[in-house]
Amino acid sequence: MNDLLASKPDTLHERPTQHVPSYLDRRSAGILRPFVDRLERIGIIGPTVLLWIATLGLVYAFLGTDVLRGNRGLVNLTESFGALERVALWQRALQWLPGSTGEGGFFTLPPVAIASGVRTTMALMFLLQAWSFWLAWRGNPQPFWRWLLGPIGAHLILLLMVPSNADVFFYEISGDLAANGINPYIHPLIEFPDHPIYPYNHWVNMSAVYGPLWTTINAGLMRIAGPDPVAATVLYKVVLGSAAIACAVVTYRLAAYLTANRTPAIAAGVLVAWQPNMLIESSGQAHNDPVMIMLATCGLALVLIGGTGTIRGAIVLVTASSMIKYVTLPLVGILALVRVTTRRSPGWGFRILGHWLIDVLAVAAVTIATFMPYWSGPETLAEMFSEPGRIFTHPLWFMPSILLENVFSPEIAERYEEVTRAALQVVLLIVLGIVVHRFGRTLWQGRGGAGPGSGGDTRRPWLYPWTRPLLVAWTASVCALAFIPANSHPWYWTWPVVPVALLVTFDADEATRRSQPPTWFWVYLSVTMVFTLVYHTRIVNT
Repeated sequence: MNDLLASKPDTLHERPTQHVPSYLDRRSAGILRPFVDRLERIGIIGPTVLLWIATLGLVYAFLGTDVLRGNRGLVNLTESFGALERVALWQRALQWLPGSTGEGGFFTLPPVAIASGVRTTMALMFLLQAWSFWLAWRGNPQPFWRWLLGPIGAHLILLLMVPSNADVFFYEISGDLAANGINPYIHPLIEFPDHPIYPYNHWVNMSAVYGPLWTTINAGLMRIAGPDPVAATVLYKVVLGSAAIACAVVTYRLAAYLTANRTPAIAAGVLVAWQPNMLIESSGQAHNDPVMIMLATCGLALVLIGGTGTIRGAIVLVTASSMIKYVTLPLVGILALVRVTTRRSPGWGFRILGHWLIDVLAVAAVTIATFMPYWSGPETLAEMFSEPGRIFTHPLWFMPSILLENVFSPEIAERYEEVTRAALQVVLLIVLGIVVHRFGRTLWQGRGGAGPGSGGDTRRPWLYPWTRPLLVAWTASVCALAFIPANSHPWYWTWPVVPVALLVTFDADEATRRSQPPTWFWVYLSVTMVFTLVYHTRIVNT
């Protein structure tokens, strides 16, 4: 992969200074000019320091939870089984920090103050992402590694953040079971009540729900950390934070290849590295999504650089990512469709069908190889299939449920959730079907072309003409998978940031040289911020 990424064109140039004036450009000639000039003079140091301050504030807001007063405070800190135990565990582990009582506790804050603190710091992090992206977009001359100092420092600070979500402890206990020869896919956690990590879990009645590749990784990490919940959680935070930074680096390298322009490439990497959910849900909450994203992005990069000859390798990488979380499996079909661009060659029909058959065998081989250590019949997959119907968390769909429960009855709210969940699954399938159909039609009609340079892009003749259609299909599919389902979480909202970054920078370099990204980009950032704030700052009791 590094060799392929290094094969980008020899000349990386800066964005030309001539561009179509945007609204901001026109306004900056008036009342916004002093503000814009000040932001540009501050440069990268301003958002970097503010990001460190924001993440430290977020750490202390979580640590201020009063565990002795029970189910009072933010939903994610107090409501689920094991939630208060997780907060108390981290408070005990951080007694060396200023603000601790020295007796295992911390200073306490009222729930409203915690919610306000979390809301303020998270909102600031999103604004800093937009600020940093905007600076990079406008051609700030700093090298890319300097743009990573803010996120790397934030990742280090977020190692101190309370792991309020139970998922990392589920990783740990299932990995420890696997490391000790116990199959976590057929033994629910409730069978091991004396395990030292058991008290910090919520889903104790479940067996393993994640893909087998992730379970194998869990087993390896737990062999290193042992069944110590603090040591294991810190190890997961370090590994997943590193994966998040790696995603940003790969995005930067791939964008540099696609655009041959350092300015949009840096902007793409900055958008990923500074994404608040990517920061919080990796080093902060230790979710496995950066590993899944990394594998899928490497698959995308492989086919964009290598063309149809590398599709099978890309399919293997994306299938491996689906063995972390199976949601990326639809992306395999999108990659396979690229093969229709070879249909103008002699004997194309049987050749494409033959390639697709081997692609299916490759997917099966990866699936069988990763499941083999744990396979015990169909029951191995039971939790994986039931998981999407277990919870109802998406803020957009959950808020009406709360309203129905308060105005009418819990039964009506429950019925609403059942109907909405099923309807959203149908909507998701329809959206994915539309994306696949439009992508396939584009390729079939020849607008995707065949070899490099055949699409008429004289400025970037090394690119395959189906590059943009693939980026659009990939972005639309990942956004649908992340934002539509009823069981969506903030860590799901890390999935779209890489393809969004690649698409918006690719289009800007290709088209108008505008000084601002398109409107849909700002809508994406705003929606992600609003959903994240609502999700993280709901209060159970004051």
